[in-house]
Amino acid sequence: MLGAVKDHTSIDLAKVAGNMAQEAKVDIVKATSDDDDPVDEKYIRRTLNLASYSCGYVLACVSALSKRLSKTHDYVVALKSLIVIHRLLNDGDPIFREEITYATGHGARLLNLSDFRDEAHSSSWNHLAFARTYAMYLGQQLESILFDRKSGGGPSGSVNGGGSVYNEDRYGNRDDFRSPPRE
Repeated sequence: MLGAVKDHTSIDLAKVAGNMAQEAKVDIVKATSDDDDPVDEKYIRRTLNLASYSCGYVLACVSALSKRLSKTHDYVVALKSLIVIHRLLNDGDPIFREEITYATGHGARLLNLSDFRDEAHSSSWNHLAFARTYAMYLGQQLESILFDRKSGGGPSGSVNGGGSVYNEDRYGNRDDFRSPPRE
């Protein structure tokens, strides 16, 4: 109940702020609500569409996600935020990766959940462990992409480091989040 009130307040504050990225911030808050429903695809798609118009929207999305992760004490909000980050990294403009990397390197709490605590649920240690592991996984994928780019190893397509639907390493292991194309 308290989480819903906080979300509603965050949405109202974003609307009142009146800046160009208020829609993106509202969509992030709605996508990462503390209810037990899955992330609504509608808000992710709206965020991806808005961010394709302007770099300002990308910055607003990264800022809103960072704020959500730094202030939440609810594993549901943390997991939903990580899911949104995952989608933005995978399906969004390459500038998302750069902005998330920049924000993470400058103190923003995006993919470092090592000290995250859930105060909203009792006995949520297994959810916390999953959220921390998921954040580490996304961080490692991002580091891998940046390493490949710096070493001239690959294009900056999706989070998997390549532009194809899926890639295989030299051992035949898939390193993508999406399913292979259907024939």
